[in-house]
Amino acid sequence: MTGFYGGLTASVVILTLLVGAGSHAAGPAALGEALWEHGVLGPRIRRLAAVVLPVAEGALGATGAIALLTGHQRWLQAVLGLAAALFGLYAGYTRHVLGLGRGGPCGCSGQDVPLSHWVTRRAVTLAVLAMTGAAVVGAGPARLSTTELITLTLAASTCTALLWVLPAAMHEPSASPAHPPTRSSAPQQPRTTVHRTAEGVPTRWTSPPAP
Repeated sequence: MTGFYGGLTASVVILTLLVGAGSHAAGPAALGEALWEHGVLGPRIRRLAAVVLPVAEGALGATGAIALLTGHQRWLQAVLGLAAALFGLYAGYTRHVLGLGRGGPCGCSGQDVPLSHWVTRRAVTLAVLAMTGAAVVGAGPARLSTTELITLTLAASTCTALLWVLPAAMHEPSASPAHPPTRSSAPQQPRTTVHRTAEGVPTRWTSPPAP
């Protein structure tokens, strides 16, 4: 089962890298705008990061996919180690931004997903998976049966999808203002009016409620 778990962790990391690179390619301005709103990096570093990070994700994802399919253990181990460092960088950066009280979008996709602690937790999870995968893959190759390969493919796709949508799914939008209380439609109770006759004898009758 070492080969299965190694393949699972490696597949989740590689798929996440490819999804991230594809998302940045679909919305190339999203990352740069997010870094600008965070207000942490200088203009030059911000522009450089907006170009280098998507390219690094795509290069690592493509190289890792080739190494995984062709069975190059050393390449795969190197890719997972670099991916662990990249996701660790993401985790440290997002935690630093949140610690400064800054906000804005996370910049991880074309969607307007706000930066939150769940973005940091996802990056930490992916870094741990990458490190675990690098350690397990370094133990040596293992042959998997057809059933194990199908199970691995389904499990890796599911785990990747769940991790990718985690920050958006856990985001709690600000509560909408409470509506003013509406006038109660309960029927009013009839009022009893006391009058006196000419002889001073009190009399009572019920008058209809006011409209």
